[in-house]
Amino acid sequence: MIIDSIDIEVQYKDVRGIRLTVYPDMRVRVSAPYHWREDEVRGFVESRLPWLHQTLAKMEERKRNEADTPTLSPLEQLIEDQKRYQRLMAYLKPNFEFWREQMGMPPARFSIRKMQTRWGSCTPNTRTIRFNLALADRPERLIDYIIVHELAHLRHANHGPQFKALLTRYMPDWQERRRELHNT
Repeated sequence: MIIDSIDIEVQYKDVRGIRLTVYPDMRVRVSAPYHWREDEVRGFVESRLPWLHQTLAKMEERKRNEADTPTLSPLEQLIEDQKRYQRLMAYLKPNFEFWREQMGMPPARFSIRKMQTRWGSCTPNTRTIRFNLALADRPERLIDYIIVHELAHLRHANHGPQFKALLTRYMPDWQERRRELHNT
């Protein structure tokens, strides 16, 4: 599907809602429930065009900036990633525990990994949280937001009203932090 000269991959899936995703390689995908018609999908994407153009422009700018940055050898990249890992782990260990206790959550495990499209993820059944290594390059207040966000998923698996109420209870400015994180 092409809308406003943007090539958009449409996938029909067994999902409840429609989702528009822009990947780091600038691919755009819409995941829609099987029952949605093509004109409904098109209408959804057209309603999100300002966001889509803004997101693609940011990614294009980021790619231009990366092109100006010298490329590291695999060994240099490994060393740099290890430094970032250690820096993030040093922050996460005490702060994860602080927020877990503040929120009254039972013990949970966490790990750090490179992720392409998420800042964090949570598997409530195993009480495991994963943080994106890229958080090492973000301000501490934004790392705290991701910690609280993922811990909240231990109690509420979705982003519904109860989840948002829990975030607001422990981090009243979470929406501001989320906007800041998505604009970096």
